[in-house]
Amino acid sequence: MRERLSGQLFSVVDKVESTLHKKLVEEKFVVRINEGNITRDEDLLSHFCVYFAGYDINSGKVFIGHHRKSNYWLFNGGHMDKGESPEESVLREIEEEWGDGIVIQDFLNPSFLTITDINNTNVKCKTHYDIWYFVSLEESSFNPDRNKLAKEFYETGWKTLNEAKKLIKDPNTLMAINKIEEIIMAH
Repeated sequence: MRERLSGQLFSVVDKVESTLHKKLVEEKFVVRINEGNITRDEDLLSHFCVYFAGYDINSGKVFIGHHRKSNYWLFNGGHMDKGESPEESVLREIEEEWGDGIVIQDFLNPSFLTITDINNTNVKCKTHYDIWYFVSLEESSFNPDRNKLAKEFYETGWKTLNEAKKLIKDPNTLMAINKIEEIIMAH
């Protein structure tokens, strides 16, 4: 099982485009993968997470929320469970947070990697190794389960890129916004 998961994670690292900053993050990911015990079940302090950043290319908006535990405006996401691949984790998390029946426009591929140091004394996590997926949606037909969202977020909604940039304080989420902005602008 560990070999399969390590292979899948190395594949994710290989898919992410390289810049100097990303190269340093990728190197840390490789070290962490080789250490093993990459899920919260196996290592409460340092583990892998997935984010799924919803955006609408036509309206130029992103779907974000004010997260209850972190008190930050973030995209949806969650921890990888033991034995899951990143793809399995993101699909499970989408169903847990958005509900079933969500129409995703594109196949989910990892978009980039970040490492988040957790400084919240209310949680035991200290480091998240984040695998980001950008999810193309249509704002007009996106109908997530509001009860599921309310479990983790005070508030969620579609925001323009400028509105999102004003709300977001987390540097990794701001990098995600910038990446999505590049995708939208290229369209």
